[in-house]
Order: sequence, then C-alpha cells, then structure tokens
Amino acid sequence: MKKEMSLIGLRKVILLSASFLILTSGCKKDGALSPAFEEIGSVAFFSDTTRLITATEIGGRILADRASTGLIGVYRDSVFGKSTANLYLQPLLPTNFLVLREPNESIVTDSIVLSLSYDGSFGDTSFATSIEVFRLSEELDNQVSYYSDTSINSTGGILGSRTFKPKINTRLKVNTPNLTGGIDTTLVSPQLRIRLDKSLGDEIVSKSGQSELSTNEEFIKFLKGIRISPATSFNPSDNESSVLYIATTSSDTKISLYYKTINPQGDTTKKIVSFPVNSSSVRFNTFLHDFSEGEIINTLNTSGNDSLFSYTQAMGGVRTKIAFPNIVDQFDGLSVIINKAQLIIPAIGGNYLQGDPTDALIVATLLPNGDLDFIPDFFEGDAYFGGLYNAVNRSYTFTITRYIQQILNEGNQNNELVLLVSGSAVKADRLVLGGPKNDRRIRLNLFYSKIEN
Repeated sequence: MKKEMSLIGLRKVILLSASFLILTSGCKKDGALSPAFEEIGSVAFFSDTTRLITATEIGGRILADRASTGLIGVYRDSVFGKSTANLYLQPLLPTNFLVLREPNESIVTDSIVLSLSYDGSFGDTSFATSIEVFRLSEELDNQVSYYSDTSINSTGGILGSRTFKPKINTRLKVNTPNLTGGIDTTLVSPQLRIRLDKSLGDEIVSKSGQSELSTNEEFIKFLKGIRISPATSFNPSDNESSVLYIATTSSDTKISLYYKTINPQGDTTKKIVSFPVNSSSVRFNTFLHDFSEGEIINTLNTSGNDSLFSYTQAMGGVRTKIAFPNIVDQFDGLSVIINKAQLIIPAIGGNYLQGDPTDALIVATLLPNGDLDFIPDFFEGDAYFGGLYNAVNRSYTFTITRYIQQILNEGNQNNELVLLVSGSAVKADRLVLGGPKNDRRIRLNLFYSKIEN
C-alpha cells in the first residue's frame, strides 16, 4: 500500500492529495512570524485547549489521470461501505507502419491477451475477485484532463473476463515465440493476464500494413481504448476482497497478440506483437462509493460537533474538515508570536482499521469557492511539514505554525483545513480518526510567546 508521491504542478498535487489544490500562492511563505522572534521581552507559553470543530464530508471528484498506478476492484467494509475502482487504458502501436505479414503470406490469430503488471494492493487478496474488460466506443484524448467521475461508453459487450485469486508477488512463466519461430519460456513480473475475445485479434491482423496500423493517431481511432472493471455480478462480503494496484507504464502492461503466418509452401511461423501502455497513453481511474452500506452514513447525515469519529478516505471518498472558530478570540488583545503549532491527528485502530494505517496524510486550506490550496507551511518541506504515520503514537503530526500565525495576523475567523489521504488518486487507503467526543480527538498544540510592549 505504499505509493510514491510526486509533485509536478497541479497534477502532481492531485497524485499527492487527490484534491483540487490550486497553486495560487506559488512558493511564497505567507504567515510570516510578525513581529519577528525576540528572545528579550517575551514569555513562552503552551496551550492544547484551542477549540476545534471537525466534520466528515463527501470529497467529490478528483483529477485521476496520467498516474503511474491504476486501481481496479471492489472493497467493502462495515465502516466505509462499498468502493469501486475502474481503470481506463489506451494501448498504442509498438512502431509506426506496423506490418504483420509478407504480401504472399496468410495470417491467423492464435490468441490475444491483456497483461497488467501488479504494483501492490489494498485489502485481502486471499479471496477471489472477478474482472471484466470492455472496448471503448469513444476516443481518448491525452490533451484532456480526466476526473474520477468520468464516464466513457463501451461497445460490443465484454471483451474479456477472469475470476481469480490475485497473486501479486508471484512471477509467472509465459511461453512466447522467438525470432527463429520456436517457443521460449520467459519468467515475467507478477501480473494479471486476461485472454481477450479472439475477434479483436482478427481485426488487428486484418489491418496489417494499412492506415489503421500506420501511426498512433490512426490506431487510436481503430482501437480507442479499454476499460477494466470489477464484474457487475461481483458482490463481496465485508473485508473479503481487494483493490488491485496496476503499474500502468510498466513494459508488462500491454495487449499481446499471438498469431502465425503461413507462406505459400505451407510453412507456419508463430509470432507475437505487443501494444504497450506507456507514458504517452491516456490512463485514468474512476471511482464510485456507496456509503449507505457503512457506519459512516450516520456521521454524514449528522450535523454538529458531537461525533465519536471522523473519517478520511482515498479514491475521492470522504474527507475531514477542521476549523478553529475561536482561535482569534483566544488571543484577543494580545501580541503573540506562534513559536510552533502542531496539529495532532490520532488514528483509531481495532475493528476500525483494516490493514496498516495509511502511511501519510496531507492538510490543505479550504477556499471560499470550494477549491483547496496549500497552506504556507507546506513549502517548508516534508521534514518540517510532517504528515507521516507515527507507529509508536499511532498518530500523524503536522507543523502548521505559519498557517496559525497567518490567521492571527489577518484576524481570519473563517478558517478551515481539509484532511486528505496523501496519494489519494493512486491508492485505496482509508482512515478512522477520533471525533470531537473521542478521547483521542484531533487537537492543536500551541507554543507561543507574548510580546511585552
């Protein structure tokens, strides 16, 4: 469940926090500690009694394309309900002007196989899962941003399916034709292999040397893309399924066409050609959540600040909002410097935790228009900002000193943070937190100095 985090502008933030974090502030460090730190004329204090209001809300759609990890599967538990992940991929040509046979040869499809390289999982892979593949009827465009609620039509029914127990750490032996026409047995990386309808292979070989196999621009008009989804009939019990992580740009994620050519003398040669999914391909996830099947629905339907639990979830599920409604009044009439502000996020374990806690969270500020933005402390770097899981304390800690100082400097009563699973677009993690009425509730530790005039 450990996913790499990369930040490249807005899109890298989506992979990091899976939310619309708009870079409106660049890299400037707002919330400057003003007046500046002074050792003389100040007295240090500590407070952990700042009032916090926390609430759980549905997160909404997220930007979910161009990720190096794709998600497929269904996971259900008694807390969050049912979550479904679908993966859209765009196979491309291995080379321009693809020719599969000589002019005097005939050609026959043996089989066509989709292989998906594993990159981890969430849930219990000891239980069987069922996956279906569909051919898209609409072209995918790599100049378009695809969100987690995108819907692309498919055509022609199920292209391929498989029911299996995932073996995400087991390498496979695969027989492949070699250049001399013989067969080699190759040990390949752990992967899911799904045999597709032979008719797709027949279509491809019939286009040998034609415009459809001349360039990627022409090929994606012919094979527009595929969707890989949990089977519609697959309905697992609580905690008896998994969401599979797929390395979408791995050399082992591809469609492989096995075929044979027959020359006029009747000699047969077995061959293979692969259509890769790579960094130039359109690739994105879509997510669907049914919270009505979990305990979380009670929190979502409740207003106020009286819940025992708060929740945050990847895949654009739910998120926790945190507000500091009285912090300006707390220091009314005082001149203070915030030496350090730490937001402590305790995790709730026991029956409320399936697997390991997510390895990292992220906090962002909620703008009036509903967008999310970085807080000033984010730009200080990971070592300062924090957010990693501490297994000893079973909690996450963020340093938000500049953010709190900014609130006080501006007298901003309308302040809200949003707590997200880091890497939410590329993992299925979820986390239960202590709510306002919980002994392990979220809290703010303040170390501050009063400036004596």
